[in-house]
Amino acid sequence: MKKILEYLKDKIYYILAATVLIIIILIIINACSNKSGNSYEEIEQDMVKAAKEYYANHKNNLPKEENGTVTVTVGTLVDEELIEEVIDPSDSSQTCSGHVEVTKVGKDYSYIPFLTCKGNYEPKYLIDIIKDVKKDEYGNGVYEIGGELVYRGEDVDNYVQFNDQLWRIVKVDTEGDIKLVLANYTDESYVWDDSYNPEEESESGITTDYLHTDIRKSLNEYYDQNFTTDSKAKIVSKNLCVGKYAEEDAFSVEKECSMVKENEKIGLLTASDYKNVSLDENCKNITNSECMNRNYLANNDEINTWLLNSSSENSYRVLYLFGTISDSSASTDRRINPVIYITGKSVVAEGTGMKDKPFIIK
Repeated sequence: MKKILEYLKDKIYYILAATVLIIIILIIINACSNKSGNSYEEIEQDMVKAAKEYYANHKNNLPKEENGTVTVTVGTLVDEELIEEVIDPSDSSQTCSGHVEVTKVGKDYSYIPFLTCKGNYEPKYLIDIIKDVKKDEYGNGVYEIGGELVYRGEDVDNYVQFNDQLWRIVKVDTEGDIKLVLANYTDESYVWDDSYNPEEESESGITTDYLHTDIRKSLNEYYDQNFTTDSKAKIVSKNLCVGKYAEEDAFSVEKECSMVKENEKIGLLTASDYKNVSLDENCKNITNSECMNRNYLANNDEINTWLLNSSSENSYRVLYLFGTISDSSASTDRRINPVIYITGKSVVAEGTGMKDKPFIIK
C-alpha cells in the first residue's frame, strides 16, 4: 500500500493535468455542438435575454404608447455581441434567423421571440391553421361569412390554450384578429347592471349606456386580474357592438352595431355570434329554438353567459345565452364567458385543436 501511495504522489500532477484537459475538451465539445443553446426553446430564451440587455442600453427605442411594438432582429443582437450566431440544433450547417417583438403593456414590456430555422423550426401561426381547416362530412368546419372566417357546427376542433386557460375560437375578423370565448363559464356570477332605473321603479339596471354598466366594470376587472403581461401583449382592442334587439327580431349585425363601444380589451358574445355558429337554416330569429341545432355555443356544459346585447323594448332587460337566447333583468346575477381578440400573429407551439389537445399559444 505504501508503494502505491508513493507512486500516486509522484504522478499526482500528471493526473490533475489530464483531468483538467478532459474537462476543457468536454466544455469545447458542448459549446461547439450549439452556440446558442441545446434546443429551440433555449435559443428563444437566449433571444429574449439578449433583447432585454439590448433595450436596457437603448431605452429610447422602446415603445412609448400602450400596446406599441418594436422589434429587434437576431442579426442586430449578434452584431451587438449579446448573442452568438444561432446554429440550427437539427442541422449544424445551417444558421437561423428571427426577431424579438417587444410590446408595451402598462408599465411593463412583453418580449416574444420568433425563431426561424428553415425546414426544421418555423413560426406556426394560428391564423394559417384556421385558413386550412376543411369541412367534415357533416358540415362542421370553417366558413367565410362577410369576409370573416367562422367556426360553425356542433363538433369543431377549435380549442385553444391561452393564458393557462381553455378557450374556443369563434372567428377570424376582417382585420385578421382572432376572436376567442372562454370555454368554461366563470364560477362567479355578475349583474349586467343594477343601477336605479327611473323609467321603471320596480326594476333596476340601465342598459342605455354600456360605458357605465356594471358588467363592463366587472369585465375590465377580470382582464386586469387574470391575464399575464405576455398574454395582454397578444390581446387586441376592438370596437364592441352593444346594440339592442326586440324579442322577435331577426339576427342583424346592423342592429347590434347601431351602438358601439370603441377600443375595448374584453367583452362578451353577441347574438350574431350564436347565430353564425348554427348550421340549421331555420335559425333566423333570436329566440328560435332551431338555433341550438348543430351549434357548439349551445353546449350548456361550457357556455352560460350574458350577451353584449340588451332589449330594445325596455331599458332594464338583457339577452343571455344558455342553450338558447333569452332575456333577463339586468340586475340578475349570471355567469359569463368572457371574450377577447388575440393578434393574428399568435404562434402555436403544439396541439390539434381538440379539447384534450388544444392549440397552445406561445
